[in-house]
This record gives sequence, structure tokens and C-alpha cells, in this order.
Amino acid sequence: MNSIIPLIGISKVSDLYDAYVLGFDGVLSKGNGFSNDALKAIRNLHAIGKEIVICSNSSLRVKMMAELLSSVDLDLKNLRAIVTAGEVLHYKLRLMKNLGRRYYSLGSLISDGVFEGLDYEKVQDLSQADFLFIGDVETDRQSLEDYESDLKTALAMHLPLLCVGTDLSVHKNDDIVLGSGAVAERYAMLGGKIITVGKPDPSFALYTKEAFSADKRKIIYVGDSLPSDMKSADLIGADKLLVAKGIHKNALGEGYIPDIQKAKSLAQNYDTYPTYLISEFRW
Repeated sequence: MNSIIPLIGISKVSDLYDAYVLGFDGVLSKGNGFSNDALKAIRNLHAIGKEIVICSNSSLRVKMMAELLSSVDLDLKNLRAIVTAGEVLHYKLRLMKNLGRRYYSLGSLISDGVFEGLDYEKVQDLSQADFLFIGDVETDRQSLEDYESDLKTALAMHLPLLCVGTDLSVHKNDDIVLGSGAVAERYAMLGGKIITVGKPDPSFALYTKEAFSADKRKIIYVGDSLPSDMKSADLIGADKLLVAKGIHKNALGEGYIPDIQKAKSLAQNYDTYPTYLISEFRW
């Protein structure tokens, strides 16, 4: 079984890497504001010449994500790029020809930004839709049962479901709640067609890697999800740092010192092994 090295802070290995991919949800934020420790780590990495890309399954467009980061006094010059599933989907929607133009949203209003400036129309009646769309899950619809009626109606109509982000669970107010990927997975299990955009899609991972300078060969990927972040790291040949007190905290525990044996057991389930394990992303 692969060995996993525990870390207290990223400074212990900062000299080994010249490029850093950072997840957003679970790394910089737990859905309740930004982590000051994480922001300090970004500033320190930039100060010693490291290139940083933020890569998120969020439905937010890059402009909105940049505004969030600027609001906590993070200089955007510290970042090489920001990559979001919402921005990638916005680009892909320009090219999609067979999806139709009328969509029925199963999620929150914040996700509708992916359609901004494009020739798509949001409808309030499912019977008028060409396809379903889900991004951020609504606060008052936190179980799959809340979506069952709409999904079965859409299935009978043979509508595809477009999903931005692939996470089965996400952070909100420091809790782990239902993610859009779980709704898409349920629709697929019912027999529906799904189209997903986000980690760990190979094109998404490659787009992230290409944001670095050509000479930045030694990359480390920091994330809290084995199936999305760590699998994405495998696709670009990066080393992997898993944040234990993230989406897997119920399995890995919330101690200051990460539990390596628990991490090994969980990693085996997903067939991807982190290089390092840290309780929280910090310097």
C-alpha cells in the first residue's frame, strides 16, 4: 500500500514544488468565509516565487470568484489563474448545438451566471424545457427525495440534465451538504442522460495545468476530495496533498494531526493515494 506523509504545514515541502493547484471548497473555504491560514499560505507561497492556480468545481464564473478573493484583500497578482467549472461550462455552452435553448433549473439562482450573455432562456415550467440544469443546490432542497418528482418527470420527457460541478457533497456553513453531482448521479441511475462539467474531467485538468508557465514541471495539487481533486492530480502527473478536515472529515476525523491509517483505507476505495495529508491548508 502506498505511503502517505503527514504534514503540519505546506512550508515543510514548499521547496520541492514550483507550481501549486489549490481547490476552493474545502481548502480556502468551508462555505463559511475564507480561512485566514489558507490566505496566509497563498501569500507566503507567492512571496517565495511559487505559481498558484485556483481550480474549483464551483458554478461561479471567474469574475465572481475573483471578486470574492479580492474582498478578503488577496492580491489577484498572487495567482497565475482561476479556473472554475462555471467558466468552463459558459465556454462550452457557446459550442453546444443539440442541447436546445430553454432550461429548467433545479438549483439556486447564483448558478444562472453560466448562461449570461448567451442565447438560452430559463423557463419556470418544466414542460417547456429542452433540458434540466443544476449548479449550486438550493438551501431548502437538501435531500435527493426533494428532486425525485422533477427528475422522473424529466425522464419521461427524455430531457438531458446539465450539471456544473461533479461533487456529491459540498461545504455550506461548515457543514457537509448535498452537492449537484449527487442529483446528476441519481438522474443517471433512473436512466436519464447527464452532461457534467468539472473535476476530474481530463480536459478540465489539462486546462488547469496549461495555466502554469511552460517551465513549471513540479506541481502539487491541494484539495479535500479524493474522487475530484486527487483524481485530477493523477491526470496531470502532480503530487497530491489531501486536506483531511474537508469533505472526508467524517471518515478521517478532525484532529490537528491527520490519521494516516484512516486516509490509506479511504484512498484504497477510490484507487488514488495522496502524497501528503494535512488537517487544514496552512503555512
